[in-house]
Amino acid sequence: MGTDKFKAYTLVSIQVIFIILILVTGWPLAGYVPLLIIQIAGAMLGIWAIVIMGRKNTNITPLVKQDSHLVTNGPYAFIRHPMYSAVLLTIWPLIMDQYSLLRLTAALILTIDLIIKMLYEESLLRKHFAGYEIYMRETKRLIPFVI
Repeated sequence: MGTDKFKAYTLVSIQVIFIILILVTGWPLAGYVPLLIIQIAGAMLGIWAIVIMGRKNTNITPLVKQDSHLVTNGPYAFIRHPMYSAVLLTIWPLIMDQYSLLRLTAALILTIDLIIKMLYEESLLRKHFAGYEIYMRETKRLIPFVI
């Protein structure tokens, strides 16, 4: 397995392990209604992003499929990584609603992993798509109009 694949699959493995850890250490839905609304919004954002990305382009790893195309519509018109945003919007309300040191640690590791994965993915996308640099200047990474 090449270095890129090893790095990609390691990042995905960490992501999956810590999402599962968070989900099995408490109820998977926030009980406090405002946090549940944030969680639902995160799930809806994730579904929207996957639908817009399309089956051919969707990839859990940061590796860029050779026959893929750059998607810049739907949520991608505002943020470059709506799927990462969706994960964070669904996980962090759980931590706030059902706090434990274990869950907080898992969420922090997951967040750091997603940041590393996102930056790695962007480096690969810049190499693969000629217009990605322009797209980066026109959009935010995770939160529209902020970051």
